[in-house]
Amino acid sequence: MISAVLTKSEWIKKAVIIQQDESSATYIIQRYAPGKIWINQQCYESSVIIRPHHLLAPWAPSCLQEVTFADFKSLEDDMPQILLLGTGEKLIIPPEALLLPLFKKGIGVEFMDSKAACFTFTALAAENRNVAACILIF
Repeated sequence: MISAVLTKSEWIKKAVIIQQDESSATYIIQRYAPGKIWINQQCYESSVIIRPHHLLAPWAPSCLQEVTFADFKSLEDDMPQILLLGTGEKLIIPPEALLLPLFKKGIGVEFMDSKAACFTFTALAAENRNVAACILIF
């Protein structure tokens, strides 16, 4: 694994601070940077599944190639209407075999880079939507 050291100005360009006015959500994403996500003042350096009132951390997969349908089992008791899949620093299109079982259960799946997934989760949670975000951190 190759690790790059970013200068402060490079990190600021890649990092994003998320501000939320009001939300009834218990778990709130405050910041995202490649390799890290801050939820409720806690920094996580592993993948997570976040819902407005539930957090699963760590979430086992560390990259999209490791994600299987079984990794979504924790969502079965209360399936979200919208599932956001943050694929890491860059958008990666998930394989059809991963998406089809979710579509068959009536779950809308949106995939995007993890930074966009954090923004989208924050907006949908503020609207009290039944949303879950699976954010890959690596």
